[in-house]
Amino acid sequence: MRARAAHGFTLLEVLVAIFIMSLVITFAFQAYRGIAEAFTRVSEVTSRDRAARVLLDRIERELTGAVMVQREEGADPLTHPYLFFAEPRTYDDSNGFELRFITQTPLRSPFAPPVALALVTYGVVQSQNGTGLALLRQEEPVPAFLAKQVEWTNAQTLAENVAIFELGFAGEGVQPTGGWDSTGVAQLDALPETVDVSISLWETSPEGHPWPGKQFVRRVQIPVRPFRLVADDASGEASADCRGGTTVAACVSQFANQIREASPSLAAAINDALSQTRDACWNEPQPSEALDRLKVLMGGLPGFDASACQ
Repeated sequence: MRARAAHGFTLLEVLVAIFIMSLVITFAFQAYRGIAEAFTRVSEVTSRDRAARVLLDRIERELTGAVMVQREEGADPLTHPYLFFAEPRTYDDSNGFELRFITQTPLRSPFAPPVALALVTYGVVQSQNGTGLALLRQEEPVPAFLAKQVEWTNAQTLAENVAIFELGFAGEGVQPTGGWDSTGVAQLDALPETVDVSISLWETSPEGHPWPGKQFVRRVQIPVRPFRLVADDASGEASADCRGGTTVAACVSQFANQIREASPSLAAAINDALSQTRDACWNEPQPSEALDRLKVLMGGLPGFDASACQ
């Protein structure tokens, strides 16, 4: 034994040790690669799921603030800027929609000045940087005339690799195709009661082939119902005793400067609504429809603080 130890290991023993070490390293590397690939797949799926939910949150916020002012009888429809329009778009391997509406809750960047009302458009186009579609969003001031046709002039790309961007509607006059057109006869000056927004992003299979990922669906309630800026029948002036509360006139007068600085369309709508309001107190126990309309419009005024009118 002492003689063998003095001469070291034989070549055969060294080769066997190297072989065993190679097997161990090979198995360890395969296990590491499998864990790494699984982690990458889970991370990609989690990232896509998070991106889909963020998109739904953005769309839900603006849809919740959708506003519709109905046309006066006999008015030219081309001079009425308020609309809610949605139309399906078909592509080779993906499904999309084009959605256009006016909202009182438009998204804005940090430190950007608030906007009372805005014309917002969501839509899809063929993606130039990946599989499927690109989801776009565009925000514009409320135009002076009807702007039904979309022109992508300053669009923001919200997501690439979109497999599905579909909408479903519930309400009177729902079309079989699933679209919505407030300028048409069936849904004239109407808003849907709910909107189902579906989003799915393309994923890559383990074999390297693209396939639609999990579909996320969000049902959005639209609480502000369409209204007309016309006089309501009133049984007389409401009592001016507001029990320490604020009168309608006093509340509106506090924000006179903000009204003057607001967009012309919003300022005109507020003044018209105020002229039709017969309620004396801002917090009437049973407010008229005119006061409800005024509150909705004032809520979209930059800098409006409802607590000042309590």
